[in-house]
Amino acid sequence: MNKIALRASRLLTRTTETVATLLLIVVTCLNLTQVGGRYLFNTGFSWTEEAMRYLMIWLMMLGSVACIFRAEHMGIQTLENMVRPERARLVKSALYTIAAIFCVFVLVYGWPLTLRNARQVAPASQIPMILPYMALPVGAALMLLQIALTWFSGFEPDTDEIDRGETLS
Repeated sequence: MNKIALRASRLLTRTTETVATLLLIVVTCLNLTQVGGRYLFNTGFSWTEEAMRYLMIWLMMLGSVACIFRAEHMGIQTLENMVRPERARLVKSALYTIAAIFCVFVLVYGWPLTLRNARQVAPASQIPMILPYMALPVGAALMLLQIALTWFSGFEPDTDEIDRGETLS
């Protein structure tokens, strides 16, 4: 069960990292388009700023999934360093529990909010607002899944495999 959870956790991490990387590339291209339009053609594209804002929400939610796997959230490392090494797992478990509770709240309250705004359309880009709002419940659900997989795998990813970049097989 431990190895299965670790493999699933790695797969989820790599998938969300890949999507987040693609989103970052799109945001960068949109930003260059905005700057180029403003300074080269003396006109700005109003839809690019709006689209970048919504994509950055998705980027943050997906990136958080990978941060959970690698325990790269600042607060986790800081609080772990404040206790003796034998109690670090207890601190990490408490922090992940608090994060899971927060994710449940975001999921429970984010889903109805998403549905309430399903008919709304963004003013400049004409993007259906369900897409940016969907980042909250989807991201919270993925983070909950990652937290559960991290618990089952024992909180410690195999850092040698991560460092070597081994495949998920």
